[in-house]
Amino acid sequence: MRRAEHGNEEGPDTGAAYTVMLGWHALVIIVYFVILARQSTLRVRYDNSPFEDMLILGADTAPVLLGTLLAGLFLLRGLLAGRRISSAVVLGTAAASPTFLLVVAATVMHLR
Repeated sequence: MRRAEHGNEEGPDTGAAYTVMLGWHALVIIVYFVILARQSTLRVRYDNSPFEDMLILGADTAPVLLGTLLAGLFLLRGLLAGRRISSAVVLGTAAASPTFLLVVAATVMHLR
């Protein structure tokens, strides 16, 4: 993997930072599908089943999740250019913060 050079100091591993960020996004999607699989067997009267509700929610949130991925990529690019953080794990996790904010917002809205 390529390392950013700044004078004699070595910067964070950019490939690892991108991998960590994408790993967080993948984890959010995997958890979504696990919840979807658990609720797919439930059926309540003639209303939508939880499975259908999750699919509708997924269709609505997919563009938002894509937007958080793009925001994370731009954020990571800016963080890498700043060269203040030297840990690839911290950089990738910080860049995934828009996704974490989406999960928190969705959870808060669901609990209301």
